[in-house]
Amino acid sequence: MSNLTKYTKEICVQGKLRMKLCVVYFVGSLKTHRNFYNDLKSKLSMDPRAVVGDDPLSQNDESAWKQHFCDNELQALILQDVVRTFPDEPYFRDSKVQNLMVSVLFFWARSHTVGYRQGMHEVLAPLLLELYIDRKHAPTALCNTLKCFLDEAYLEHDSYMLFSAVMKGLEKFYTTGDAVPSPSGRLPPSRHIHSPNEVVRYLERIREEHLVSLDLELATHLDRCNITMELFGIRWVRLLFGREFIRSDLPQLWSFIFADGPLLPHLHYMVLALLLALRTLLLDPDPGCVLSALMRPSAVPVTHVCALALHLRDPLLHPRPSPYHFHDTTNHNSWLLSCNAETTR
Repeated sequence: MSNLTKYTKEICVQGKLRMKLCVVYFVGSLKTHRNFYNDLKSKLSMDPRAVVGDDPLSQNDESAWKQHFCDNELQALILQDVVRTFPDEPYFRDSKVQNLMVSVLFFWARSHTVGYRQGMHEVLAPLLLELYIDRKHAPTALCNTLKCFLDEAYLEHDSYMLFSAVMKGLEKFYTTGDAVPSPSGRLPPSRHIHSPNEVVRYLERIREEHLVSLDLELATHLDRCNITMELFGIRWVRLLFGREFIRSDLPQLWSFIFADGPLLPHLHYMVLALLLALRTLLLDPDPGCVLSALMRPSAVPVTHVCALALHLRDPLLHPRPSPYHFHDTTNHNSWLLSCNAETTR
């Protein structure tokens, strides 16, 4: 273990620097990643006025002007989501922060086939917030390496790097059948999409290969309520449970999820663990209460869900945690319904 890694871990333990989520992706290749982002921005930010003989009205796919207008449309599309990011968090009301998010999401979308999808801004936001807090609360006495590590001038670069690492495992859940977005980020009409989403297939496999054998009663009850896995599961996996737990729990939750690497080989255990943790609420005879519990299950502590996921993954090594007891199921469901009513206004 390098001295940098030891020192960073020591600072984490002392509570002086919140690097729980970020360290693993940064150490050793920071400058390479930052240079890569600079090169990517330079490559995709060409001024169409510099292209001799290109017509601003050209519809040729190779036209720099056409790509320029498509880029503007894509950035506007991303901004519509970004301005709604965490409305109760003052940091994300800053126009400079919003522009940074648009840039990161835009350059990622332009360099990946899947393009931009609604929800990606909610994956980027917690990462950006952690990087910002790392810098804001860093000790004043730092070695030169850590000063480089926490250089505020590279907040955008490091956000892109971390977002790209996270999306290695999430990207497949954002694909939409066999559809490919246009350069402006628009998808073709649904009638032109011929194959099911990967995320739908993934959730169906979780139900058929795991949930039915683990808890047939729960799986059957969800069927009777006409609640399919995709109804709630798409949001769960695409946002990495970002709306299912309070924001301050996300660094701990995502550190746990990414402990086995960015490809998320054991994400299905988290889906199963959250379902089983909510079992008491999900067996309610009222389908409305069941759906509400699935859409806002933040009453379950993240530590309990993680412990249950570990047990499901390796029952011999990790004992099953005691069931989580909801103090008042009726009041809890009423609260969930009122929260959903507020959200849909």
